Amino acid sequence: MGLSALLSAGLDKINEFLHAAEPLTAFLGYRLVELSEGGACAEFGMSPNAQRVGGVLHGGVIMAVLDETMGFAALTLNDGVDQVTVELKVNFLEPGVEGPFKVCGRVVKRGGRIVVVEGEVRDAKGRLIAKALGTWYYLSRRVGNIYISPES
Repeated sequence: MGLSALLSAGLDKINEFLHAAEPLTAFLGYRLVELSEGGACAEFGMSPNAQRVGGVLHGGVIMAVLDETMGFAALTLNDGVDQVTVELKVNFLEPGVEGPFKVCGRVVKRGGRIVVVEGEVRDAKGRLIAKALGTWYYLSRRVGNIYISPES
């Protein structure tokens, strides 16, 4: 897709589409706030939808927002038709208790089909809550509703 195609829609339209296509993002109050070449940032609040027992940000929510945001960072450099997450590793460093939270992703290295992205989640005070490293695979052609690469 590439950055110019993404940005031409504007962040409001992207968020509107995202909330309709992936209702989990609306449920969590997730909103993209920045897109740049190889980078993306989003924000989400400390709603009851995002908490586990004890009033702490749920680890699954942290994983989901990192996957989403880091995927958008990868998407800004994707010239193919789609992409999939191959691997995502997250270190949970501090309990998330003070929202809103900011999650950012940045491409570390882009190859032909593989892209490595780093990400982090910070709380309202700027404390680092989680750090992630992930790999995405760019898909180049589509057959019906199934995406496959030329190697398939």
